Amino acid sequence: MADGIHLQVITPTDLVVDEQVDEVVAPGEIGEFGVLPGHIPFITTLHTGELRYRKGGVETKLIIEGGVADVRDDKVNILTDAVKDN
Repeated sequence: MADGIHLQVITPTDLVVDEQVDEVVAPGEIGEFGVLPGHIPFITTLHTGELRYRKGGVETKLIIEGGVADVRDDKVNILTDAVKDN
């Protein structure tokens, strides 16, 4: 198992998040899903809702407006139309 997950949250105009985290929880189209290091690869569409990620015991929450998540090789790339602080 790797030491973390490289998370990127990208909108059409900005790289909102680009950091190493411990866990990611995202609002998938058919329900919330979590990603830990070593997760199997997949691509899914996202529903508008709360994106959470944890780093060193500190949880950060953002509101995303739909999009796509690409999970592979201990990387999570979130492409979304817009992000708001929660």
